[in-house]
Amino acid sequence: MKKIALLACIAAVCSAGSPESAPKVVEIDAAELQAAVDRAAPFSLLLADRSHLVEVSETVRIDKPLTLVGLHMRLAPGLAKTPILEVLSEHVRIRDFALIGNGDSVTQEDRAPLIVVRRGRFVIEDGQTDNSAKNGVMITPSSEFGDIEHGVIRNVTGRDTIRDIVSIGGRGNEGLYVRHLVVENIRSYGSRLRGPVEVSDGSEHITVRDIYAESSFYGVDVQDHGKEGMINRHILIDGAQVKDCVTAIRTANRDFGHDGLTIRNVSGQDFRDDDRWRPVHVRNTTNLLIENVRISGGSANAPWLVVENSDNVAIRNVTLIDANQEGPAVVVEDADNALVDNVVLTGRSRPGRAIEYRIRADERFGGLRIRNVVASGTKSAGIALSNLSKSGSLSSYAITDNMATVRADLEAKSRIVKGNL
Repeated sequence: MKKIALLACIAAVCSAGSPESAPKVVEIDAAELQAAVDRAAPFSLLLADRSHLVEVSETVRIDKPLTLVGLHMRLAPGLAKTPILEVLSEHVRIRDFALIGNGDSVTQEDRAPLIVVRRGRFVIEDGQTDNSAKNGVMITPSSEFGDIEHGVIRNVTGRDTIRDIVSIGGRGNEGLYVRHLVVENIRSYGSRLRGPVEVSDGSEHITVRDIYAESSFYGVDVQDHGKEGMINRHILIDGAQVKDCVTAIRTANRDFGHDGLTIRNVSGQDFRDDDRWRPVHVRNTTNLLIENVRISGGSANAPWLVVENSDNVAIRNVTLIDANQEGPAVVVEDADNALVDNVVLTGRSRPGRAIEYRIRADERFGGLRIRNVVASGTKSAGIALSNLSKSGSLSSYAITDNMATVRADLEAKSRIVKGNL
């Protein structure tokens, strides 16, 4: 069986496009991994015994193109600020691994990820990252190597990882970016401060799909850490399911110029209450698409879907089940050229308002379109427009073909309200 597995592994590596058509296979003892890496010829396949658990007291640095298969490694208890693996070369592949951190024995001040990636054109797949004090896999550039271009992280599960299973973070404030990554089939159980995937700080053209989070903080986070230049562009999130979390998707963004975010095929249930974040919560992002969202079990004290200070917004095909808050279920605030289309409230309960468009900033907005909303039986209005600013205004809006009552308290030069039952 071992020989069959080894042949399958070699075939997988060759078919993945390795520059070597027949990589040299070396069976190794993971306890001597650094020495094996140092001795190996570039593009070798290092095969460890997956059943043999090795305790790690210092980081193994991979500085040449290699494929590592079958690693089963654990950080020593109490060991501070020490990753297990650091990738310092392009064309590194890490497959079929189980890495265990020491999040239960170090403080957050001493946290470190299990794998740090500094170079691109990598593949990390079919792994387990448990009990990390920080992240399972962290992809972040350094001034020594420059931008990280191209990579794949897939089929990774993390349990009791305190922060993210996969963290992608550029350093856009220093002109360093992460680009063209695919992250798929990531599972998080018990990530109490974060969740399966974070995209941040200067990440561009990132695809995140098929994400699951349970008893974690979020499903996917797109954010910056407060420094000019940490701009995220062209992020696709396609497929996220969450259970017993605070939020499915959030953007903890400042108003730096974040541009191009697509969120689709999201479902969540049994959300926990939080003072700041909602089940789907997007801020400060231009060119935003949210579609095919299904939410149940949200808070009775806050909206379930919120978009703030974001222009060129489309929200389509949203189903909210038993939304019963006193206020609105969906809030769109300070958005220019916003479309809300086919939002359905179903179940036995109804909120105070289904959709509320708000102006809070002292600015001029326009191009609001709300249509095909199904929200009968709301406590005050199905669709409401309100102005909470001193001098902000809405120049144009159209509210058409909804099965909902309409309360439009905003004057506008051009407006249409018709066909609403």
